[in-house]
Amino acid sequence: MEETTEQQSIRQEAAQQSASAVSAEANEQSVQASAQPAGKDAKKRAKEFFKTYFTATRIAYIGVFTALSLALRFLQFSVLPAVPYLQLDFSDAFVFVCGYALGPVSGTITLVLKELIYGIIGSKTFFVGELANVVITLPFLLITSLIYKKHKGIKAVLVGMAIACTVRVLWSFPVNWLLNFPVFVGFDWPRGMSMFLKVWYWAMLFNLIKTVVLAAVVMLLYKPLSRLIQLTSEKFDRRKKTA
Repeated sequence: MEETTEQQSIRQEAAQQSASAVSAEANEQSVQASAQPAGKDAKKRAKEFFKTYFTATRIAYIGVFTALSLALRFLQFSVLPAVPYLQLDFSDAFVFVCGYALGPVSGTITLVLKELIYGIIGSKTFFVGELANVVITLPFLLITSLIYKKHKGIKAVLVGMAIACTVRVLWSFPVNWLLNFPVFVGFDWPRGMSMFLKVWYWAMLFNLIKTVVLAAVVMLLYKPLSRLIQLTSEKFDRRKKTA
């Protein structure tokens, strides 16, 4: 019995749908197959990075700089009677030296570890001061260490410090206004922001004093440690290129 035109049309349409489904399934399998190697490659690269970057030597250096900066974190004092709760310490000096010697990533890890440990064992502000110090200090650290990474020597240190000091003082205003003071008074943003605006000039003066003092201390540390810093920095740069 011969098929009618309608039956032929239905059979052709069913065949086309079946072919389309097979093609779609094949494409999906192909995408999954190509995605799996890409995912494996990304995991492999990440694993290799951590393996080559976090060597025993680098971890030991980070531990030493963290211990030194943490010890100085306990030696803090007020410099402006109008804002006695803003206290100065020299702990970030070794964080910056770590950034020069080991790079911005190691410097950042040292900064965070120092503030985290201090927040656990010695904080009186329930991590408010520690969080503010990380947020305010991080741009300072990144600017100085990245400039030094590209251009070694005392000139790079001076230029980086000049730029970073300006950025830190300006950056401290929004951080204190929008984060530090509101969290300090119990997560009350209207009250904290109003409190900061009453003493903002003292807070800015404090950060200017702290930034200049830290820059001076780093310069004093850099001169006797300059040879060690340059050798350490070049050593890890060579390892990164050969890895």
